[in-house]
Amino acid sequence: MDILSNLLLGIITILLGTIGYFVKKIMDDTQVLKKEMKPIAPAIIEIQGKFAQAGHQLLFPLTVTPGSPLRVTEYGDKLLRESGFYKLLQANRKQLVNLVKERHPKSNYDIQQEATEIIQDLLESDDEMALGPKEYAFNNGLDIKVLATPAGIALRDEVMKDLKF
Repeated sequence: MDILSNLLLGIITILLGTIGYFVKKIMDDTQVLKKEMKPIAPAIIEIQGKFAQAGHQLLFPLTVTPGSPLRVTEYGDKLLRESGFYKLLQANRKQLVNLVKERHPKSNYDIQQEATEIIQDLLESDDEMALGPKEYAFNNGLDIKVLATPAGIALRDEVMKDLKF
């Protein structure tokens, strides 16, 4: 029985070692795949930007959810955080909210449209306020327009804290 126990123990050890080896290999391959796929998201955004220039709005699903009301996706939220837009919005909240209010929106939809347009204008301007998001876009190979829709939704949410229909 002692020899049989040792043999079974040896077989179990070999099996566990083999399983451990394959689990590690799978985990390593996953990390490599993750690194290799990292440039895909900016490439998709770039392609969507080209379609947008041709008049097709494809930026939408990636950074905001469809439906009503629109919501920033996890990816859109990541862009806004990493670009410093949320900090920009908090530091300049009153000014940005007032810009929307000055356009006299008559519905929640109007608030959303005006907020997005104001953000697009800001991001395309030479205003110092836009430097952080512009630098982020440049350093990450993004079209600045990719930030406009989710940033517009973030501004809309701030405006709607004060003004709602």
